[in-house]
Amino acid sequence: MRTPILMVHGMCCTGDVWAQFRSYFEARGTKVYTPTLRPEQRVNIHAQPPRSLRKLSLHDYVRDLELEVTRIEQETGETPAVIGHSMGGLLAQALAERDRVCAAVFISPAAPAGVRTLLTFAFWTAYGLMRRVGLTHGIIRPDPRTVFPMVLNAMPKGERRAVLDAMTYESGTAFSEFAHFPIDERKVRVPTLTVAATRDRLVAAPVVRRVGRKYAAVGGEFREYDAHGHWLYAEPGWERPASEIYQWLDGAIERHKSMRPEPPRAIA
Repeated sequence: MRTPILMVHGMCCTGDVWAQFRSYFEARGTKVYTPTLRPEQRVNIHAQPPRSLRKLSLHDYVRDLELEVTRIEQETGETPAVIGHSMGGLLAQALAERDRVCAAVFISPAAPAGVRTLLTFAFWTAYGLMRRVGLTHGIIRPDPRTVFPMVLNAMPKGERRAVLDAMTYESGTAFSEFAHFPIDERKVRVPTLTVAATRDRLVAAPVVRRVGRKYAAVGGEFREYDAHGHWLYAEPGWERPASEIYQWLDGAIERHKSMRPEPPRAIA
């Protein structure tokens, strides 16, 4: 596949989480970019985070990714496709809405404003109240009591500690913005694929199915993987979703290119 791929990580992560997917795509001749968002602020959990991390917004991340897209275009001469996971799935939706990518895959994506189940509505309502009275943290540090059962439940137990040790601090402001970050699907004019994982306990499959329905209204596609949890791209059996996402992107990008209007010819 000639089109470059931008892979966007989720909360408390770095671009290294894409190692398996990146290797799979690159082995097939695809140029892959896996940047880490704001590494000078989103430092490893064993370091000391700067106070400036508190102020980082999802909008900051989107702007950074738009600059990364421009850099990729200048380097390759091609507009990339994007694959985003969790928070990165929400950021990928923003890039698609802004027409900055040629195709988009959302893996267990954080849901945009207006996409809720009863459970997530209750969570964000309670979180908003806690935030208003100062009971939430400005900087988030991943906790094994949450990460192991909610995020890494489908990972082998012997591999979970290493995953946690590679995580970063995250902005509480960015997390709070999940509750009211709108995406207008009517502005999305590129192929999209929403991917759910049945065993995902963090961004549960019922929520992701609703995200899928949002984009189905504008031609988006949906897939669900029964054997996987939130860490789909590195869990045992990751090769199947990697292969199927690669094949989907390859076909979707070609179809999208064939539907583009040809540029006007110069008049002699």
